[in-house]
Amino acid sequence: MDLDFPKELMEFYEANKSFSSPVHDNVISSRDDINCAYYPIKFNFDTELLLEECKSVDHLYFNHRNQDKKKGYGHRGWQSLTLHGIDKHKTEHFIRYGFNTLEEANYHWTDVCENVPNLYKFLSSLPYKIFDRVRIMRLAPYGYIMPHTDGNGRIFSPLNIAINNPDNCHFVFKDKGIVPFVAGTGMIIDVAQEHIVINQSDEPRYHIIVHGHQSSEFTKL
Repeated sequence: MDLDFPKELMEFYEANKSFSSPVHDNVISSRDDINCAYYPIKFNFDTELLLEECKSVDHLYFNHRNQDKKKGYGHRGWQSLTLHGIDKHKTEHFIRYGFNTLEEANYHWTDVCENVPNLYKFLSSLPYKIFDRVRIMRLAPYGYIMPHTDGNGRIFSPLNIAINNPDNCHFVFKDKGIVPFVAGTGMIIDVAQEHIVINQSDEPRYHIIVHGHQSSEFTKL
């Protein structure tokens, strides 16, 4: 396996890793503060137990956005497994599969949840009125995701939960630095700001991405 990283990726990493972002514990502050790129949520789950469940389904992970090459969502070793969606191996937005609405796509908890019962119990208990896609995102050892944005403006939308985060594996924002992920911590992140993920370790990284409509109880987290 070629362990070299693309020049563009490394230049982005070196240019931005030393920056920092103001840390807020309130979504309203984060949305109002143009300097803030994320805010953290500390969860209380058994990180080792959920990590073992994520590892136990390694044979099921599906290559995510495999059609992308070097730029945009270009990547190496980026895989996904859908826990709530159309099907465990349909990891992208429903429009990519010919559906026009969330209702038409009929999102549901997929059969893979039977293999990760404690993870399912934790995620399904989160304060969401409606769940959209919920996925395990696996980044292989020495994997990466090239510089990209997920939209325009300010998008504090997905909840990104670290089941683990190996040393030397970093999510990096342009001009905002490294997001301080540790196992058991979630981040609401502004995915409209340019960012990369680079795993310079020999361990896979497992994070959960939750999309959905939050209930009023969410702010209590």
